[in-house]
Formats: sequence, structure tokens, C-alpha cells
Amino acid sequence: MQTSLITTYKKTLSLLLFSALFLAGCAQQLVATPEDEADGLLPRQTGLDHVSAAYAFDLSGAKVYLEPVGVEYTKRFPRAGSPLRAKDYELRDKDMVRLQEVMGEAVSERFLAPRRSELVADRAEADYVFQLDLSHFSLGAPLEPQAYLWRVYTDQSAYGTLSGELKDSNGNPVMRFSDRRDIGENFGNLGPAGRFERFTSVTFWRDMKVDLRRAFASLDESLR
Repeated sequence: MQTSLITTYKKTLSLLLFSALFLAGCAQQLVATPEDEADGLLPRQTGLDHVSAAYAFDLSGAKVYLEPVGVEYTKRFPRAGSPLRAKDYELRDKDMVRLQEVMGEAVSERFLAPRRSELVADRAEADYVFQLDLSHFSLGAPLEPQAYLWRVYTDQSAYGTLSGELKDSNGNPVMRFSDRRDIGENFGNLGPAGRFERFTSVTFWRDMKVDLRRAFASLDESLR
């Protein structure tokens, strides 16, 4: 009886181990999207949702021009009786200027600097052009102070999908990536969503800097 139980246990353990290895193998399979295949880009192993690049892609010593960052917002429907509207959750012109600066700093420090590459202000002298976008983007709360809101608490500063495409001087895509980001998400003990913290423009920009540095550090690792 004991021998039978041990045999059954070993068989069950072997089956579980095989299943785990099989699922891990499936998870590691890299599948190119139709768009990547059309452009000759190969998927890369990554901590981001998706990264693809040209074969033997090398950005060493390159000059890169960063186009104005595009932002597409998640549609918001105002609550009945709320003084806030969808526009209150969008970045204003001055915020877009700062976003461009923060994005450029993160790209330079975490993605280009390790390759001895740099951003340039003149598109004409660039070897590559980098287009970055935030889609399905939404702020956790309005950035501008509201007279009728003394304090606002959120479980994250913002969320959205960060994506990018790098093209050579002839306009051919050489790299593409995308990743869903929860920016400034606070994990804690107060419920499944984590803990709430006070939201201000200061915390938002701090969280954006931290998250973008992480994203481009992951992109850097994906292409090594």
C-alpha cells in the first residue's frame, strides 16, 4: 500500500513538473506580429509586453531625434453632479512640454547612454527618428489644483500603454515596442488595489520619471 502511494506521488509530481516546463516553454515562445513580419522585425525576449527589432540591430554611437510625444486619452464620462470633466484629466500644453523633457531624459539615460548614443535637436543630422506614444492614457486625478477639492487620494498616478517605433534615415522601421504601464501604483494592505496616497502634480511627475526609467531600462535589456 505504501509503495503504491509513493509511486502515485512520484507520477503526480512528474506530471506537475512536465506541465510547468511545458507552460514555461509556451510562455517563452516569441511570435512576430503581422506588422513586424512585413517590416522584417524579429521579436525579442523582453520584460515588456512586446519588443521587436531588425536582425543584428545595433544602435551604438547613433544620433537620435525624438519626435513630439503623442498622447491618446481614455475616454472619461463625468459623474452626475461632479464639477470635473474629461478635460480636467488631460495634460495641458505646459504639461506636454514637461512630458517631452521627462521622456527625453529617460530615453537618454537608460536606453541611449549605454550605447554611447545621444539625442539631437536637429532631425536633419539624426541617424534615427524615435516616435513615442502614450495611448489609453488617463491621470489618476486632475494635475491642476481645484478650488473645491482640498485633497485627492489615488492608488496610482496614471496608467496607459507606452509604445515606440524607431526608424532609420530612410524611414524604415528598425525597432518597435509596447508595454502597458501602471504608473506610480502603490501596493499595500488596504484592499486588492493597494493603498491610497495623496495625488499632486509633484507626485505625478516623480512617478512618471521613475516609471519611464524602468521602462527604457527594460527596453535596453531586451536588445542586448
